[in-house]
Amino acid sequence: MKNITPKRYEDILGDGLEHVLSNGANSLDSIASGLNDINVTGPKGERWDESLLAAELERLASAPIDLS
Repeated sequence: MKNITPKRYEDILGDGLEHVLSNGANSLDSIASGLNDINVTGPKGERWDESLLAAELERLASAPIDLS
């Protein structure tokens, strides 16, 4: 995603995940497809696939929490 802060990226991804999960996505493949369908891109602007989604969720889960 071009020219957005890491916090903004996380907000966009979080909103996208909430949307696709509430619409019945229940696997990495269906979540990745759902994010692509609503134009929520990966950390470098790429389209999601299962492996990218799994790696990004793992990265975000292990990142320190910024409460600012």
